[in-house]
Amino acid sequence: MWLRKLRPAKIRRALRRRYFEQVVSRSRRVPAPGMVDLGTPYGGWIVPGGLIEPAWTCYSVGAGGDIGFDLELCRRFDATVRAFEAVPSLVEQAVADGAGEPRFSAHHAAVATRDGPLRMQLSHDAQSSSVSSAGLYESDRYVEVPGRTLESLMAELGDEHIDLLKLDIEGGEYELMRRLDPRALGVKILAVQLHHTGSVREARALIDGMRAAGYRLVGCRPAVKLTFALADMLPGA
Repeated sequence: MWLRKLRPAKIRRALRRRYFEQVVSRSRRVPAPGMVDLGTPYGGWIVPGGLIEPAWTCYSVGAGGDIGFDLELCRRFDATVRAFEAVPSLVEQAVADGAGEPRFSAHHAAVATRDGPLRMQLSHDAQSSSVSSAGLYESDRYVEVPGRTLESLMAELGDEHIDLLKLDIEGGEYELMRRLDPRALGVKILAVQLHHTGSVREARALIDGMRAAGYRLVGCRPAVKLTFALADMLPGA
């Protein structure tokens, strides 16, 4: 019976994902002050804590079911964190998990390249509530969620800039990053998880695009959670 589960297409996807993760994870990084691993083993991120200042405004896009990273930003660095999540039940969970932390808030929205309804694919995993705008899953089930640009969310929430931006949007990062101008938003640290919906070439193009925009790759956490920092803030700039 187990042989029937090993379909050729499934094997190819697994091998492609493993190759993608191995190659992209070896991307060259530069030193940054105070690198620290924040959050849980599942939902954590590596960031240059030596650059983070009190009262930063952080946008955590793709809260999922784990806001440990967000809460550590609040408690360790006195940052304000606004989390955004496309799945209503996960927004409710984030609100409950963040209760008692006044610097944390959670909002129902899927960050996208335009405002308006966004068609998202439901996960094939019955145990997962995750959704994707980029065909990440083996599923033919979809749901419509409110899509919002970062600029419109900032205007609604009264934020003039985003100091730290985290993106975990299940494959939608490639389209979003092609149109994103992080410097115009005031972003000093950008953390993004790259998924195998894109190719190694697309991942490298994204990294090169960040470099051209004045950022440097300073951290990588499995699986392919990349962290960039403004080059001007790094030692020797």
